[in-house]
Amino acid sequence: MKQFNLFFQISILVLLTSCSTNKVESFDPASFNAGLDTIKDKETNYGPTKSELTGFIDKTSFYGLENLEATNFSLVDLDRDGFTDIMILPEYFSQPKFFRFNIHSGKFEKMESPFVGNIKASYVLFYDLNRDKILDAIVGVLNQKTEMAQNPIRIFKGSYENRKLVLKEEKGVIPAAPAPSASVGLIDFDLDGDLDLYIGNWFKKTKKGTFPYRDYLLKNDKGKYTDVSEIMLGETKQNESKTMFTNAIPSFATQICDIDQNGFPDILTTGTNGYANRLWMNRYKVREKKRYFQDYGRTSLFGGDTEGNLTPKGGGRSFSLACHDYNEDGIMDIFLGEISHNYDNEIKDKSSILSGSTFKFPPFFMRTEYFLDAKDIEWHQADRRAVWFDYNNDGLLDLLIDNAGFPPHSRMILFKQYPDHSFENVAKDMGLDIVNPQSSVIADLNRDGKMDIITAQTNLRDASIKKRIYIFENHVDTGRSRPLRLYLRGQKSNYHGLNATVMVKVIKDNKFTIRKQNVSYSYGGLPPQNEEGLLFALAEGETIEYIKVRWPYTTSLNQSRAGLEKIYKVKKEYMQAINITLCENGDYLVGRLPCKD
Repeated sequence: MKQFNLFFQISILVLLTSCSTNKVESFDPASFNAGLDTIKDKETNYGPTKSELTGFIDKTSFYGLENLEATNFSLVDLDRDGFTDIMILPEYFSQPKFFRFNIHSGKFEKMESPFVGNIKASYVLFYDLNRDKILDAIVGVLNQKTEMAQNPIRIFKGSYENRKLVLKEEKGVIPAAPAPSASVGLIDFDLDGDLDLYIGNWFKKTKKGTFPYRDYLLKNDKGKYTDVSEIMLGETKQNESKTMFTNAIPSFATQICDIDQNGFPDILTTGTNGYANRLWMNRYKVREKKRYFQDYGRTSLFGGDTEGNLTPKGGGRSFSLACHDYNEDGIMDIFLGEISHNYDNEIKDKSSILSGSTFKFPPFFMRTEYFLDAKDIEWHQADRRAVWFDYNNDGLLDLLIDNAGFPPHSRMILFKQYPDHSFENVAKDMGLDIVNPQSSVIADLNRDGKMDIITAQTNLRDASIKKRIYIFENHVDTGRSRPLRLYLRGQKSNYHGLNATVMVKVIKDNKFTIRKQNVSYSYGGLPPQNEEGLLFALAEGETIEYIKVRWPYTTSLNQSRAGLEKIYKVKKEYMQAINITLCENGDYLVGRLPCKD
């Protein structure tokens, strides 16, 4: 089966289905970071399986990044020259390496670390946290059990010295204790313009056993953070002996997304090991005059499928998520990536696309499950990361998935979306079906208006695989489509416009549609960071009537709908440009430029 349609098929199997058994599951959480060697098939091609030039071409050597290993990437302009540089983490807990894009040679070259002193990390995110228009850094670590001195999430403040970015640690600004922090979501939950932090924590080992550790919500108060996790109803509840948090789940992937489109960002977090995913909806208590979060995971079917909802641990092994309105109906949708085995029973969730089905509160999703069967009794699937992006510039969001960890069958997936909102896996034809992809991120490296892919290949469960980086340059024939890249610059709201919603009204043949994207560049487990900027491609014959942005800022929390809405009617002659900067004050600039204060 090559295509599946999300409107008409509630449960789908891509390729062939296999029989379920009642074999007892034995999933080890630590296996995410540990390789288990298997017998190598000498005939296996671990790279793209089509030898001829296809849609994406391996240009790793061309860009100067051959012979490098990676587990995580951040794509960000570190030297303020307008071009994207790359941070690479070679291992799950390692010192980052930095590579500057040389605009003259068109290659990446090694550069000095902007950090003062040596750091080790599982992921590093670069954003302006204090609205001074200079990048700061968030450093996270999943597991620190062997470290002499353990650290919580760490904040590094950025400054420029001799025209170079310098990052110095802000001591004592994070009140949270060291924890197995698998993910960080940047959220301005009260829309005051300052980016708060949601920290998703996985399993914590103690002398009395291994337990899921509670998540943290930290409010940013002029650069210092306060733990306000109690506003997440039930999250901080402990047992009588205070040895564990009774409602905690092993959170692995996190994303901030305005699910109900009321302007206040919500929190999505996935649970592994059968725990239900959490959908923290941002609500308001009138009497207490404060905002709070309530979990609607199970009732919305984000927590798990209908069979799993019948049991306390009937969820899946959810390791990835990605939120967007893929079908242009105005309701936010979600991809959930799961680890699946051939011996799973029907209770265990499979990877799925959750299509939003109502404008009313509370949200509800139609869950469409799928899995890939390798025609092997030992097949497994592990969708560890996902990115919605329009790879062929036809105006429809496609879905890139890192299916990794069970070679030789776990290969990258690229679901192409068709006009009827059905999907087909075209990774092989596009030259992308490498084994064990990890931390895939997107960027337009050659500035041709098409998104390229940077990914890492790991040797998880097969030590014979040579770990390496792939840069896949996009050579897909996009016909006469026109790319439009939008950059947001906040003023009262946060600088990057994170948590904003961007809506583009597109007209063709006297009919219109609203294309909507959530501004979020880093999400998932051990979150990599995509290149900044949203791509809205226009197919042949399409024009834009206006662009609307709901900026994440308000002066009143007691609103059913919030956010600062601005409409941008870009002149037709400027629509020929690839890059446009949208300023919070209502101005727009052709190119990627700073806005006036």
